[in-house]
Amino acid sequence: MRETCQRCRRPVAFCVCEALPRLEAPTRVVLLQHPREARLAICSAWLCHAALPNSLLVRGIRFEEDAVVRPILEAPGTHLLFPGEGSVPAASLSGSPPATLVVIDGTWPQAAKMLRVNPRLAALPRIGISGAAPSGYAGLRAEPADGHLATIDAVAEALGALEADPARFAPMRAAFRLAVEKQLACAHGDRRAPRHRPAWQPPVQGNQG
Repeated sequence: MRETCQRCRRPVAFCVCEALPRLEAPTRVVLLQHPREARLAICSAWLCHAALPNSLLVRGIRFEEDAVVRPILEAPGTHLLFPGEGSVPAASLSGSPPATLVVIDGTWPQAAKMLRVNPRLAALPRIGISGAAPSGYAGLRAEPADGHLATIDAVAEALGALEADPARFAPMRAAFRLAVEKQLACAHGDRRAPRHRPAWQPPVQGNQG
């Protein structure tokens, strides 16, 4: 197994920690990651977690009875970052940002399933973003439609809008783009990067649903 950076969890040759910031945010980010998403070679949610020291990453599918997640979903001031009907623009809450922002990390079908099986999650007030730059996955992983973003991109855009200071969180997106560029350079070169991570995973809170 190749030597791995203990912060960004990338092979040392692909480490992006020099570009990845450490940012404190008044709004705590809680990432609910579908287990299959964790196996991807570039895990945008993990980079997001590494950039935000106060964030929480929990793997699983069902969280209704989860001892860690359920109290978060029931707490006042918890919102869900999710586009579509019923969501309000993040910028409209810049004067009073939510205490907690829950983010689903997975493909769109996976996210839809997680909403179906977690009524408390689905019932949260929703926040959306608009006018963001294209997904940092460009060239590596196709998004289902324009405006769909990688998790780290969406979180950076949302926090920037909530704080009315998008430039402060822009380095998160830049670090992710660098990770994608390194992966693409490897894929197009003599070496071939695996699509998925090795079987070992860093310890995080989680359940398998």
